[in-house]
Amino acid sequence: MNSADHHLPRGTRLNNLYEIEEHIADGGIGTVYRARDVESGDPVAIKVLLASFAKDAMILDLFKREAKILRTFKHDALTQYFVFAKEPTLGIYYLAMEFVSGPSLSQRLESGPLEPEAVYRLLKRLADALQAVHQSDVIHRDLSPDNIILQNADVGQAKIIDFGISKANKSSGPTIIGDGFAGKINYVSPEQVGIFDGKVTARSDIYSLGLVIAEALTGKQIDMGGTQAQIVEKRRHMPPLEGIDNRFRPLLETMLQPDPANRPASMAEIAEWTLGAPMNRRMAAEATVIRPSAPAPEQTALDLPSQPVRWGRRILVALSLLGFAGLGAGGVYFVVGQQVPEQDQKPVLVVPPQENAPTAPVLPATQTPEVEEPPVEDTEPATVPVIPVPEKTDTLDQAGSDGQDGGTVEDGQDPQQDEFNLVNTDGPAEDTPVEEKPEVLKPEDRVRNYVTSYQAGECMYLQPVQIASRSAEIEGFASRTPPFIAFDSDFTKSQGFEAKIQVNLVSDAQCPAVAFLRATPQGSSKTGLTLDMQRTVVPNGDNMAGRISGFDRKTGELGLLFVDSKGGVANLTPYLRSDDGGAGFVVPLNLKTATEETGLIIALVGPDIGAVLASRKEKQARPFFENLMRDVPVVRATATTVKVEP
Repeated sequence: MNSADHHLPRGTRLNNLYEIEEHIADGGIGTVYRARDVESGDPVAIKVLLASFAKDAMILDLFKREAKILRTFKHDALTQYFVFAKEPTLGIYYLAMEFVSGPSLSQRLESGPLEPEAVYRLLKRLADALQAVHQSDVIHRDLSPDNIILQNADVGQAKIIDFGISKANKSSGPTIIGDGFAGKINYVSPEQVGIFDGKVTARSDIYSLGLVIAEALTGKQIDMGGTQAQIVEKRRHMPPLEGIDNRFRPLLETMLQPDPANRPASMAEIAEWTLGAPMNRRMAAEATVIRPSAPAPEQTALDLPSQPVRWGRRILVALSLLGFAGLGAGGVYFVVGQQVPEQDQKPVLVVPPQENAPTAPVLPATQTPEVEEPPVEDTEPATVPVIPVPEKTDTLDQAGSDGQDGGTVEDGQDPQQDEFNLVNTDGPAEDTPVEEKPEVLKPEDRVRNYVTSYQAGECMYLQPVQIASRSAEIEGFASRTPPFIAFDSDFTKSQGFEAKIQVNLVSDAQCPAVAFLRATPQGSSKTGLTLDMQRTVVPNGDNMAGRISGFDRKTGELGLLFVDSKGGVANLTPYLRSDDGGAGFVVPLNLKTATEETGLIIALVGPDIGAVLASRKEKQARPFFENLMRDVPVVRATATTVKVEP
């Protein structure tokens, strides 16, 4: 069926506010229309989310967040967002925004470069707008000539569209690597491809804007693409600036520094810059150069899993939230990269009990190594009951327990360490049964075995979600981006096709939990444990609900844990209730924090796991999981992440 058959016809009204006039463009997950305001008659752009994606809670929530954040921006060079709504009669979600008529900067540059004076006006206008964006803790992260519209073909009316919404002090949620990305990697910053710890800040936009301005001056794109290794290698050096007007060199040589610390501190400095003037900043005499720690890009050392520098063409691991194409159409991209926290406030997860249910444990405040605080005496913790998994009943009964919940961070404990190793590298124990493998593996088993046996870094865990002979959906957890890119490249070379990988970036303090997951058996697709969340983004004060399935009650009991971004561990096992073929849970959330919290949810099966978890006194991830591995043979474990919004 032709896609046009699904277009809204001319005259369709949305909430009796807007009337569709014409179809503009189709994208991967949505459609863009020109419409008019019914009352004023003003033209508007309408982005309609496809019905199939409207069922995805994560995409829908991100779609809403784009509207919520961008609606607060008031700047002449920023596209104005009006409303996000659901049309009740048609059952569709849409975003109404300012209609911008004119070519994109990339279309304009097809006819040649801009005059230097015009580029200067464009630079100041864009920098001033982005400064306003950055002051709201939002980073665009997808700046390119395609995302700059010259309204009425006038540089003086240029507008920025399509924001990769991500607060600089918050972690982004799950991300898709693989065929979910259609973006513009030529303009991403070094930190967006994993260099300099992958910390994406406002200075990342400064780098991207520098590439855009250089292209506007020459009419030609600076080649920052290529092979997987070349994309990274080209960002270790100052990009070539041949043909650039000399008056712009002082500025561009600072904006395009590989190390973000050597770039201008803010867009305000760029907006205030005078054409031809030196940058009034303390800069290194020469451009920053990072000597490659691996052979040249064309050499085969990149195929070695042990090499640390193995980042690739899809290091811009991105979720195209809107995936729209054409005029006024945009994608919201979440680029994987550890965010720079604006504050180090320890969120506390308070789990109020349901009726007749015990109080779930409260995550203790973590000790922050950088700030000395007076010691706080521990209060008597609430008793946490043991929840055995019944073998022949349909209910997870609650039984009392004398094990006390409590404990503090061990003296000298650093909750933010980078390396963890809970995996026995000496081979299996003597009493560990070795499953007999068939002489000839099925194609899907071969793929699954590759994933589960992949030699990842200490803080990386990969779990198969859906595996077939020529397709694979994988969920991964790591504290950095490069390991995902290395795996993505290795997988494609080994299996002959690309996998779709859901990326979950965790904090360093959550790494002990990731190492614990790596050390547990994963099982086959028929016996593997699965954890499905009702929503991956939960507003603070709402219920966090999910369901666990795929476990054999004969192998042990079922447990549930929450690990916050500071490494605090809470036992949520008391909230498990058996259902048909699995166990469900509903946890009321009340986080004592004004910021976003991305938590790691872990389901696990093992003998007497309920009693073991209830008696744990360690409340920090490192000692908790090290001792858990010692005390109980966990036979299955799985995980996912959930974002709790204020």
